[in-house]
Amino acid sequence: MPEPVALTVSQARQAIYRARDRREPPGPHGAILGRLFHHAASSLLDPGHPAHWERTLANGSVTGLARELYDLTLGYELSLRQGLLQDAGEDVLGLWKAVQSYATWFAGLVETARGAKAIEYDSLREIWVGNTDLFQAEVELSARFQEQGWRAPVLVKGRADQLIRASAGKWCVIEFKLGSGHAEADLLQACLYSEMLASSLKGAAKPTVALVRFGAAGDIEETLISPELAATVRPQLIRLVGALAGVIPGAEIPEPHVDASLLWPRPPGPEEIALGRSLAEAFHEFGADVRVLGEPVVGPAFARYFVEPARRVTAGKVMNQGLNLQVRLRLGRAPLIHAVEGRIAVDVQRPSREFVPFGHVRPSLPESGRDAGSSRALAGIGLDGAPVFADFSTPEQTHILVAGVAGSGKTEWLRVALASLLITNTPETLRLVLIDPKRNAFPELRQSPFLWTPGAFLCPPQDSVVPILEEMVREMERRYSLFEQARADDLSGYHQKTVEWLPRIVCVCDEFADLLLGNRKLREEIEGAVNRLGQKARAAGIHLVLATQRPSRQVVSGILKANLPCRVALRVTDSLESRIILDQNGAENLLGRGDLLFTADGALVRLQSPFLEEADRNEIFR
Repeated sequence: MPEPVALTVSQARQAIYRARDRREPPGPHGAILGRLFHHAASSLLDPGHPAHWERTLANGSVTGLARELYDLTLGYELSLRQGLLQDAGEDVLGLWKAVQSYATWFAGLVETARGAKAIEYDSLREIWVGNTDLFQAEVELSARFQEQGWRAPVLVKGRADQLIRASAGKWCVIEFKLGSGHAEADLLQACLYSEMLASSLKGAAKPTVALVRFGAAGDIEETLISPELAATVRPQLIRLVGALAGVIPGAEIPEPHVDASLLWPRPPGPEEIALGRSLAEAFHEFGADVRVLGEPVVGPAFARYFVEPARRVTAGKVMNQGLNLQVRLRLGRAPLIHAVEGRIAVDVQRPSREFVPFGHVRPSLPESGRDAGSSRALAGIGLDGAPVFADFSTPEQTHILVAGVAGSGKTEWLRVALASLLITNTPETLRLVLIDPKRNAFPELRQSPFLWTPGAFLCPPQDSVVPILEEMVREMERRYSLFEQARADDLSGYHQKTVEWLPRIVCVCDEFADLLLGNRKLREEIEGAVNRLGQKARAAGIHLVLATQRPSRQVVSGILKANLPCRVALRVTDSLESRIILDQNGAENLLGRGDLLFTADGALVRLQSPFLEEADRNEIFR
């Protein structure tokens, strides 16, 4: 048998970045700061270093660990490099945030291990006792791969900066790197570490592996891969390893792709489990005793805890504790406490929030009908990783009202909805009317073949929207005349009974409130046309998607709400705006950047809008 081809974990990761063209060049001080972070973090597991965790936590307290790291290692290292870093104040601050987040995370892990009785502090002898080898540093790992048709086996080697045994069969592999990660790269690397750990464990069951990275903004990126998920991702990993090692004849390095439904929900990590205990304690302090039901459900942006009120504690009292919990637990935003399928859910922002690229969702888009295209627009990704759609053909979702402040992700949501429609339709099955007062929401679609007419891309106030809205009303009436002649009830029935094809028409307006800022006569004309379309246009296959930053009663009238039954609420300013758009509180506590509440038939669902990258926009909107 030929000698194995040697490959490293770093080579595999770099290949993934190159395949996705996502490599971010480090800043001028990146290498220095990266080494400083590595030194500070690794000192916790160095038995010969004064910052070793058994010494820094010698009094049994896990608080103040970041300060100890600064005093015992980081401060001295920075003082030696003052000259090199004199103009890098912002970067050094990022380094300190990363060290703080690591210290908080590690201290939480020690606390979790102590709570599980894996270790404990002996105050009489002033030492930690128990399984103190839960934490290991600089661990060499390797795995051998051999597949049918390969010219030679491949031996992949790598070194984990830290290896932490969280519990039986569950391991955390720590990488000391500043900067953000990459979802596909991190997942494949976690799968690779899973293979390497399984090889090192010599026949034991494959472990659950969490790859944890600490960013310069103080964020924590955790990629967790269970044995079941590893089995799903492994074929991609094998193709990558074989192609990179050159043992597959004629193979090119494959572009990685991971379906979002495989990524979520994630099994909870030590942070989420510890937070569940803190939640119960905080509720108790405010006289609203609850029992946390099971483990939290971890999604891209938040972790969801289900709680059950104690006897004589009302659901209302529990659901009014959001602000108290935010202050008590020092959360960035108040948790969203709401009813989900008859249970009380507490949604808490993840410190290591992740975003879902549109490419992860694209394979899950509905197949277009052979002739009719698709009437379903992507509304977002659920907590289970599954896509949720708004179906224009249904009475409850035929028109959509969207609201969200600047930075909430409102315009991005509109782009994602449009992208999902364009992918699943042709200009014969779908036509668009686009109203873009800001002039930067859909610039790639200005000359799109999907436009209903050459003048169907409008930028008010220079372009008047009244003529196009009135033309849509006339088209609606024309279609109903055709339906009457064909004895058809709606667009679908008409297509079944005739050979003439009528495309579905979707009008998308990014800033509806701006259209109403003109004189009273203009406002009445716009509202009149919108209300007529809202009342009658569904069966004709004409639909409205109206978005606004200001969901005030002056903009969102009662008639408009009645005619636009489907609602997408991103973060709004206050509870009053939330009640205007949703008829209930909640949207004021959303996290922004695509975190949303979606309702079409009275049921409220929390979703995450994917992120449509510029390269995808250029491809889909061209």
